Amino acid sequence: MKAIKVKAMDTTKVVYEGEVDRISSFNEVGPFDVYPMHANFISIIRKHITFYSHKKKVFDLPISQAVMKVKQDTISIFLGIEELVVEEEKLSTQVLKI
Repeated sequence: MKAIKVKAMDTTKVVYEGEVDRISSFNEVGPFDVYPMHANFISIIRKHITFYSHKKKVFDLPISQAVMKVKQDTISIFLGIEELVVEEEKLSTQVLKI
């Protein structure tokens, strides 16, 4: 079976990187899976991300929210985006006060 390249990172480090057969997660529509040759898309995901290799769970990552980008059998997952938004809002507020 063809593999999917995955890289999950937060604001400071790579949390998971490797090749998997499938990824499971949740978005606003509900639970979903991404297999090789999946359509390209971007989604906000919630709850957790589960990575499978050779039909076995290899890693489960609990999350509150993240952004998942799927493009040509490559998945990028961006964790901690809400922290960046909060920091950006703080900086904007500080700039306005000056």
